[in-house]
Amino acid sequence: MNQTRLNNSTSEDNDQTEHKLTREERETYYLIDDVDNMWIADSTLPKDIHKLEKQGWIPIDTSYYRDGTVMGKRFKAPRNCLSPRSYQPNKLKSDKPKRVMTDELKQKMAEGRKAKKALKERENNWYIRLCDFNVIK
Repeated sequence: MNQTRLNNSTSEDNDQTEHKLTREERETYYLIDDVDNMWIADSTLPKDIHKLEKQGWIPIDTSYYRDGTVMGKRFKAPRNCLSPRSYQPNKLKSDKPKRVMTDELKQKMAEGRKAKKALKERENNWYIRLCDFNVIK
């Protein structure tokens, strides 16, 4: 694992821990802060920390081990961000207009659905008739 990306700076704070977390103790969880209308992510998994940083989540706090390596980080992001994999702060929203359906197009689509349904019913009836004549068992 590439620890140098996590350890850009060492900690002089008291926010340090004595022991290293095991694989079973590492976790990532997400909270919604209703007051600030923000997502809060707290992670001790290096893979998730890198992903959150890459996606542009804003770092709030960092926890360190006694040797100065990063133990975990807390991030925040706007409420409309549902997943760290889908949140891209630099990506502009699409200005593409929504599809407008005319009444004629809606009628054609409805007729197509009716035709498809009728075809399925005919196929189903054909299969039932074959079963009645013991052709298919």
